[in-house]
Amino acid sequence: MRRPWLLAGIGLALLAAVVIVVVVFLAGPARPPAPPGSVAAPPPGTAAEAARAVAVAYLQALQSGDYAGAHRLLSPESRQRHPLQEFESRAKDAVNFFDLASARVKLAAPDRAEVTLHMKADPAVVTITVIRQEGRWYVVYLRGGPDFPYPS
Repeated sequence: MRRPWLLAGIGLALLAAVVIVVVVFLAGPARPPAPPGSVAAPPPGTAAEAARAVAVAYLQALQSGDYAGAHRLLSPESRQRHPLQEFESRAKDAVNFFDLASARVKLAAPDRAEVTLHMKADPAVVTITVIRQEGRWYVVYLRGGPDFPYPS
C-alpha cells in the first residue's frame, strides 16, 4: 500500500535541511564578540563616535593610498617619530584591508579610546589607540606598522 503523505513529508524534510545548510553557509563564520563596553556605532557627537571616526578615516586613507592624509591623522608625537617620507615608505608595504564597518570603540578614558576592527581576509583583529589633544582626536602610532600601530 502506497502512502503519498509519507513521501511528501520526507521531501519536505529534505528541502528544509537543504535550506538550513544554505542559510548557515551564506551567513559565514561568526565574528568574535565585541569587547565589553564597546559599541559599533556610538551616538553622533559623542567622544566615542569621534574616536571611531578618526580611526576609520585613518584606515580609509591608508587603504586608498592617501598616505599624507593618514599621516595628518597621527598624533603630534607619532608624526614626530615617523616623518611623512618614512611613514609613506612603510605604509606602501602595508597591504592589509580592514572591515571598516566592524569598528568597535571603547573609551579607556575621557581622552583615550581603543578602536577594534576585523581584517577582511583574515580572522585577525587590530586595535588602534586614539587620543584627544586640544579638542581633536588622533591615531597613536609609536611602534608597529602603519596598518598595525601600537601606542608604546
